[in-house]
Amino acid sequence: MIDILKFMGPEGLFISFLVVLIGIVQLFRVIISKQNNLSPLSKSNPLVKKYDDVNLDKYTNFFRMLGLSIGLTIILAAFEYPTPESVLITLDDTSFFIDDEVDSAFVLPEPKIPQPKKVPKVVIIPVDDSEEETLDIEIEIPEDFDSETVIETYEPDAEEEEEKVENEVHVIVEKTASFKGGMGKFYKWLGKKIKYPSQAKRMGVSGKVFVEFIIERDGSLSNLKVVRGIGAGCDEEAVRVLKACPKWSPGEQRGRPVRQKMVLPISFRLQN
Repeated sequence: MIDILKFMGPEGLFISFLVVLIGIVQLFRVIISKQNNLSPLSKSNPLVKKYDDVNLDKYTNFFRMLGLSIGLTIILAAFEYPTPESVLITLDDTSFFIDDEVDSAFVLPEPKIPQPKKVPKVVIIPVDDSEEETLDIEIEIPEDFDSETVIETYEPDAEEEEEKVENEVHVIVEKTASFKGGMGKFYKWLGKKIKYPSQAKRMGVSGKVFVEFIIERDGSLSNLKVVRGIGAGCDEEAVRVLKACPKWSPGEQRGRPVRQKMVLPISFRLQN
């Protein structure tokens, strides 16, 4: 039966079901109509002929056909429901079953830990030092060389070393360079000399301009450049003012003045 249902497919099953259902309904309609014709109540009782509401057999036929239709539907559905099948798989003389229905809870097998590979033993071959290979090295000696010839050795000039150290630019020194009179006096001087650019005023630009420079050994400022600016003429104004700055007290390393690099923030703020 299951093989026939699988061969027919879902469309064939549906059409067969409709044909059988219509045939059964028509059969029962014929049977019930014959019973109604033979019923003495419908012919002899005048109340049934006059008042159809008192007819107790009015909906009997409808419920009979409905019950039969539902029963047939359940029977056909039971035949159509497939039962789970088991598949036998054979691999190298080992048989096991795979069911269509798999339990939701199962335990995974423990993974196999690979064993470490064997490292081949290292064989150390001793070397016989008794047979050493000798190399012939020829050194050419000048003809005018004698035992009284003096070989001059080079010794670096201390002044050159000091000049090299002094020209080196330091970031961190033993004594940091500072403005004469302190940084408070420097910012007071800066506030008097700096001018707020007109373009920055119109655009409402404000912020900090970071200027990098080197304080030379004599305290003057050199190599001024803006490392982070805000534009609108503020960067140029900060560099202009620092170029006219008085000399600082230079930084010192080992008691000697050295060149030191610094980065100084200059603030531009609009007053309301």
